[in-house]
Amino acid sequence: MRRLITAIVVLTLVATAAPVLALNSGTDIIVPAAGRGTPWVTDLYVANPGDTQVSGMIYWLVRDQANPNPASISFTLDPGTTAVYEDIIEQDFGLASAGGAFRVTAGDTVIVNSRIYATDGSATFGQGFEGVPVSAATQAGGMATVVGLSYNSSFRTNLYATAGADGATLAMNLLAPNGTTIAGPTNLTLEAWEPILDRVQDYFSGLSNFNNATLSVSVTTGLAVVGASKVDNESTDPTTLESDATAGGSASVDGVYQISIYDSAFFAAGGNIVIDEGEVTQINGTYFNWDKLDGGEPACTLQFLWGLGMSPTPLTDFANGVEFSDSYVSTGSGVMEWTVVFTVEGNMVIDGTVTAVGSDFTASDELGCNGDFPALTLMGGKME
Repeated sequence: MRRLITAIVVLTLVATAAPVLALNSGTDIIVPAAGRGTPWVTDLYVANPGDTQVSGMIYWLVRDQANPNPASISFTLDPGTTAVYEDIIEQDFGLASAGGAFRVTAGDTVIVNSRIYATDGSATFGQGFEGVPVSAATQAGGMATVVGLSYNSSFRTNLYATAGADGATLAMNLLAPNGTTIAGPTNLTLEAWEPILDRVQDYFSGLSNFNNATLSVSVTTGLAVVGASKVDNESTDPTTLESDATAGGSASVDGVYQISIYDSAFFAAGGNIVIDEGEVTQINGTYFNWDKLDGGEPACTLQFLWGLGMSPTPLTDFANGVEFSDSYVSTGSGVMEWTVVFTVEGNMVIDGTVTAVGSDFTASDELGCNGDFPALTLMGGKME
């Protein structure tokens, strides 16, 4: 049984994702595209920016397949040093022709970068792919945006993506510079640590020529590093088109989220929501609402602890609304039926509503707590 509370809890909460700036150090890093085959080779750079020695592993992720047990090599770097792996795919992994990606893990932060290039006489031309920490990849509920794609007589564009440990599902749209849809949506499913790289027309059927389009990618499950490579048809010189730097969220939806519940006058009660392994295991909050839908009854001046009546529930169920009740009859009061609707954006921010229906309140100063209450705004941000 829950007891009524009398203290007002007012919280002000602003939850934002910090911008991601290149190059980023990390302990688990994805280089989303790499390849070897005449005349192309890949060089990889791993730097230790710290003041202590660091050891780690470089994994080769084969394109178009899951990579649960990838080939690997180890490294140890003294403070301030950089390992230069020239033609790493052949020289270190023994592959004369291959396409894929790299994953680099380390006991402390490292910086990773790469270059894919071809040789024409004494000159070289190519492109770079920076290492992206897994924590800065685009997470479930987040969106990546890539600008400048073209498919015409002058240019072709390849799309690339590499998924994380749980794979990823992507919904992709191709937009003209004026925002109208050129093609899509098209859905793509990637397995664990699977990289892909194919021409844009392979993902959007019946595609006509376009110039300077924008690729919008929503990640619905898992996480992925997404981007494109724009290639000059005459010179074959490529340019890397990276996704927007603020597309990443938290590495997992799990965690403790501090919440506020706002009424029409922007007074707020608060608490927290706990998500564990994709399941909402706890709601510990306070609720008050002086607004009544019918307007003819007295206001409800009580405040309630709410959430104990909820059983652990999959997070995905809350997108359509989850109903549960809290009983206060041990204090001589009634029952509140709750409908809670929310989603978690970018594995960081809660956005939703809380609706209540009161019944069985009999005390003269509690009669206003019977009946329907308008939905309050639910907002929150991950604290840990």
